[in-house]
Amino acid sequence: MITIVFEFVDTTRGQGAGGATALGLPDCWMDALIGDGYVEQRDYIAPGILRRIVARFPTQHHLDQFASSLRQVSKLLGTHASRGNVGKTWPGFLQN
Repeated sequence: MITIVFEFVDTTRGQGAGGATALGLPDCWMDALIGDGYVEQRDYIAPGILRRIVARFPTQHHLDQFASSLRQVSKLLGTHASRGNVGKTWPGFLQN
């Protein structure tokens, strides 16, 4: 299994110091996109709105297809999906 981390940032708001607490991706959209993978951990910015995920996939091809689809859907929703580093910890990530 291959692990990936994604973080979602709202592109409709100004970036910078005030943009740090932007809205993310709706949880239901993630469930529709995950395919053969599964979300191992979820970090929420608001109820039902994802800030970060840790997901696992059986092959690199599955991961690449998911990442491409996720970026396109995120762009349509006004959210930027950026790939993070596996193993990086964020304050409060596991508290939700």
